[in-house]
Amino acid sequence: MVRTSARNVRLSLSDEPRDKLAAALNWSYGKLWDSPTYKLAPMYFAACLEWHERLSEDDKELVRTLADVVGSAQKGSAEAMAASLPPAPRCPL
Repeated sequence: MVRTSARNVRLSLSDEPRDKLAAALNWSYGKLWDSPTYKLAPMYFAACLEWHERLSEDDKELVRTLADVVGSAQKGSAEAMAASLPPAPRCPL
């Protein structure tokens, strides 16, 4: 059986908080075409960037807050906070 790599996986939107949180933390890789991380799943990171660009200003503020929360002692609440974001690309990684 051939395994599909993250590089060419078909993207779909997810309403799962963990996928929304992943997109909130990964959207900026969509700008870094030459980075090794981008090359792991270019379609996913490009979709995350596009998702982020379509967010309202309030949702973009929430994305910035989530990055701070994940880096703090309150990281367990980040998924619950991300649940209010619109559906995001399903994380293939």
